[in-house]
Amino acid sequence: MQGTLLKDSFICSSCGLEHPHLPFSFAADFPDPYANLRQDEREARAISGSDQCIIDQQDFYIRGCLEIPIVGTDQVFLWGLWAKIKEEVFDEISDHWEFEGRENVIGPYKGRLANSLSIYPDTLNQLLEIRVRPVGSRPLLLLEEPENLLAIEQGSGISSQRASEYSCLLMRMAGA
Repeated sequence: MQGTLLKDSFICSSCGLEHPHLPFSFAADFPDPYANLRQDEREARAISGSDQCIIDQQDFYIRGCLEIPIVGTDQVFLWGLWAKIKEEVFDEISDHWEFEGRENVIGPYKGRLANSLSIYPDTLNQLLEIRVRPVGSRPLLLLEEPENLLAIEQGSGISSQRASEYSCLLMRMAGA
């Protein structure tokens, strides 16, 4: 996908439209295993909130932020995603949810990415590190699979042009 970056907007060469002030933040409402359940299965088998999810009392998920630096700016392209974690990790994070200074006493943890992203190949189940941040901030998710495109971009950043292209593509996919 190609596009032209203007002063405060972006003209996408795929759709030909000008997009002012494209968002650089996108989120998955749920981990994929929960999203793939029928409504009756969700009600019977799962507990889900804005930041935590449990399926069958054996699969535990926490919501976090995967940030991709936008090179030459102080902005990030932000993905709000879910990580599958062990029950002990889930319990420890939950126990410290409102604990000031929690980022200094718990973590980091290992987990697996629980979302597949349409613009990246092979993101589901990628190994990641979860770093707890101060109260009021979701944990930071850092991919640990160096050959994965998302991990490469997380490590080296993306251009403003690429961030705009991703945003345009994601908005088109969502029907915006």
